[in-house]
Amino acid sequence: MEQFHDFLAWAWPRHLNPLSWYIRPLFFLPIAYFCWTRRPAALALTIAALLTSFFWFPEPEEIDPAMAGVLEMEERLFADPTWVTWVSLAMIPVLLGSLCAAFWYRSLGWGLVVINGGLALKIGWTVANSGTDGLATLLPLGSGMVIMTAAVVWTARRRGLPLSLTGGRPGGHGSGPRAETAAR
Repeated sequence: MEQFHDFLAWAWPRHLNPLSWYIRPLFFLPIAYFCWTRRPAALALTIAALLTSFFWFPEPEEIDPAMAGVLEMEERLFADPTWVTWVSLAMIPVLLGSLCAAFWYRSLGWGLVVINGGLALKIGWTVANSGTDGLATLLPLGSGMVIMTAAVVWTARRRGLPLSLTGGRPGGHGSGPRAETAAR
């Protein structure tokens, strides 16, 4: 257990590096791609990378006080967990599972709902739990939302894919004459 605490003492300050905050939402793109292409091994590796990305970068020389405030709030929640902590932690696999399901079943519309809704909830949760310091998440998570939405919309338009909430590829599984006949 002491080794785990030593690891956290080493890793936690690296989470203050702004690159860590900006890169994490961008993992949703390869997760979406590997679900869409149904490549579970690549998906598992990407999720492992996402879960470890908070300590990839060096400890920053200068620390943004608002980011430090957010991490202090998170540290307090983990040091003395309440129901808020447990519900919040449970939302992580729910978000990842929903993201994977949306793209696995080829619904770009639901994928956008999950991406944008999940990141908006994270921003709201952070502001609710850390006050104005939580606004430090607005730029990294908001940028991630814009980049991912643009990438999904661009890909959909380029490939002629629907941005509906029903899923399916034109001419692929879940659409076409056989699917229409089965639905009748």
